[in-house]
Amino acid sequence: MPSPASSDSPRVEARDTGQHPIVDWGRTARRLRWQLAVIGLLVLVTWLVVGIGGDRLTLRLLGELVGFGILLAFVAEVVVVGGSAVRGLLAAGERGDRLASADVSLLPPQLRRRRR
Repeated sequence: MPSPASSDSPRVEARDTGQHPIVDWGRTARRLRWQLAVIGLLVLVTWLVVGIGGDRLTLRLLGELVGFGILLAFVAEVVVVGGSAVRGLLAAGERGDRLASADVSLLPPQLRRRRR
């Protein structure tokens, strides 16, 4: 049985060819973690400041701020992942990779095979 890294394998990973991957998923994950940690910290600090300033720390206020934090986290995720996709698009263009081929789609290949 040939190994996945053999020369007759149709898929060649970017690290095998000496090129960097198109999208740096590690960097994207680190940015998301930092943003979510900052948003969580801001929610807690805001709850403490507003609660102490109003002489009451209520769970209702915390719930409202957590909901707002979730909304901010969603927007931050869209910005970070979208930025990674744009950087990947530009990197692929510089490398000369073609992104308009039949294997590039919004749907995974498993779903496309079932429709045929």
